[in-house]
Amino acid sequence: MFTGKSLLAPISALGLFLENKQAKSLPVRREVKIVNEQGLHARPAAEFVRAANGFRSEIWIMKGEKRFSAKSIIEVLTANLNCGNTAFIEAEGPDSETAIACLAKLISEFKDEERKYGWNRCTCLEDDF
Repeated sequence: MFTGKSLLAPISALGLFLENKQAKSLPVRREVKIVNEQGLHARPAAEFVRAANGFRSEIWIMKGEKRFSAKSIIEVLTANLNCGNTAFIEAEGPDSETAIACLAKLISEFKDEERKYGWNRCTCLEDDF
């Protein structure tokens, strides 16, 4: 029997709001230490942002009282995360726990990036100064 109602009818705005509200989780936060000798400079920052953009959750880096979007290369570089600095990564959303675990692991793996990828500093320019 056909009732005239479509099962594929668009969901109301209230329905979408409630669905999104349920999908969000409590914020997850983890402290990380920057172990890369050069800090979170352009190359690792770009890799970090690419990884962060793979998650549906909202993700931030918090350094001191400031909060930076982990999905923006400009904001990650603005955070000025140098070797030895500690910061918090915070995520809120449906995959927040996975995002935090992945991003924290990624930061710890940047320790040996220069040797691994051959991104050694050019010392020839330092001799001129």
